[in-house]
Amino acid sequence: MWFIWALLSSVTFGMSGFLMKASSVRKGSVIYTLWGLYLTGTLGFLIWTLKVGEWRWDGPVLLGGLVVGLGSAAGNWLFMLALEKGPASLTSPLVNTNILLIILFSVLVYGERLSVFEWAGVLLLILAVFLIPIDPDENLAVKNKKWVLLVIAATLFFTFRNGGLKVTDERGLAGEAVLFYGYLFSWIWMTVAAWRRRSRLTNPSGSSDCTPQGMRRGLFWGLAAGIFSFVGMQLYAVALIEGPASIVAPLFATNSLVVALLSILFFRERLSRVQKLSLLFLFLGLVLTRI
Repeated sequence: MWFIWALLSSVTFGMSGFLMKASSVRKGSVIYTLWGLYLTGTLGFLIWTLKVGEWRWDGPVLLGGLVVGLGSAAGNWLFMLALEKGPASLTSPLVNTNILLIILFSVLVYGERLSVFEWAGVLLLILAVFLIPIDPDENLAVKNKKWVLLVIAATLFFTFRNGGLKVTDERGLAGEAVLFYGYLFSWIWMTVAAWRRRSRLTNPSGSSDCTPQGMRRGLFWGLAAGIFSFVGMQLYAVALIEGPASIVAPLFATNSLVVALLSILFFRERLSRVQKLSLLFLFLGLVLTRI
């Protein structure tokens, strides 16, 4: 069943990413989008933990939640800063290299072993994730040197988010409790950031982050995105318990393909030939990982 959970985690988390993209298209505030996302996500994990999971507040769980939360909030923040300074067609694939770090960690530290077909499937899934954001019409020249540092930092923090769940699972910590604290810490971070940003209302700059309309739009889409984010991360945690992270992580990363397909459907975006090739790699990769 872990393969099904991993696929469902990709689809639902991809829905969250699409709603965040919708907020951007509608000129919603980035900070308020993330604030809303982490709010509903925190409430989701709180309810799940109280009803179904194991409620814990000991040191290891709190530390695990802090690492996961820091990886999530800082990763999203740095990723958005990198998008402002460099081309999305390079930023997104490079940040997704955190998949490789998680696979390497799982193989070297936890001794996971894959068959030849599984390795081939994982490779195709990684290629699919890397190719889907590439836009041949976009200028790929990087003119800001800070972009490199932002991409490296975002990659490492996303590794803490996705790989941290693998570590906490191996140590027998309750995944739902870790995710609750992770989302809670992220929400607190965004609360502080939103409070500081509100002071700019006295001197509007024209940015959607500084207007009441942008804040309302961001909050609306963020609250909706948080529901799917909660479900996606919970399914990802369950898949990691039953399946190898070296396969689960690439499957989860294909959520970017879900965002792309939904963008085509709702925003009339079109796939390039390279992006169509990534869909073929996705299909072949899914088949090979199940042989």
